[in-house]
Amino acid sequence: MADSAETRKLVYLVTGGCGFLGEHVVRMLLQREPRLYELRVFDLHLGPWLEELKTGPVQVTAIQGDVTQAHEVAAAVAGAHVVIHTAGLVDVFGRASPETIYEVNVQGTKNVIEACVQTGTRFLVYTSSMEVVGPNIKGHPFYRGNEDTPYEAIHRHPYPCSKAQAERLVLEANGRKAMWPGCTCW
Repeated sequence: MADSAETRKLVYLVTGGCGFLGEHVVRMLLQREPRLYELRVFDLHLGPWLEELKTGPVQVTAIQGDVTQAHEVAAAVAGAHVVIHTAGLVDVFGRASPETIYEVNVQGTKNVIEACVQTGTRFLVYTSSMEVVGPNIKGHPFYRGNEDTPYEAIHRHPYPCSKAQAERLVLEANGRKAMWPGCTCW
C-alpha cells in the first residue's frame, strides 16, 4: 500500500465492540494501528469505558445499534475501510432461545456481509468460535488450523451451530463485488 495521506487515514468498525472480545480489539487497534483515523464501536449496549477513549488522538464513535437490524448495520458500515465483526450472542446458561441465537449470530452476520458488499467495504474480519471445530467426532485436538483445515465437528447446541453457519456465509462471501478475500478468526 502506498504511503499517502489517504492510506494513513483508515476507518475501522468493530461490531460487538463493547463485548469481551470486541473491547480488546478496540483497545488493541487504538494502541497498534498507526493509520487509524476513526474507530467506530457498534454495540447493542454501549459501555461507559468508551468515554475515556474519546479524548485521544483517534476519533472514537460509539454507535448503539443491533446487528439484526440491516439498516442500522448499513449505516454503521458506510464509509468504513475495515469491519471486524465480533458481535454475537454467546449463551452459556441456556437462557436464550435457539431462534434468538440464530437471529443474532447468523442473520446479524448476513447483515454485516450485505452492508460490506453494498457500501464497498473491502475488508471483513469475522471472529468465529473454537466451538465450531470442536468437539470433533474423534476427540482429537485442533492445532494450527485455518479456514481450509478439514474437521469433523459435532454441533448439538444452538451457539456452535449458528457460528458454523455464519462462518460459512463469510467464507462464501469472499470476493463478492468489492470485498477482498476475508478471513475467519477463531
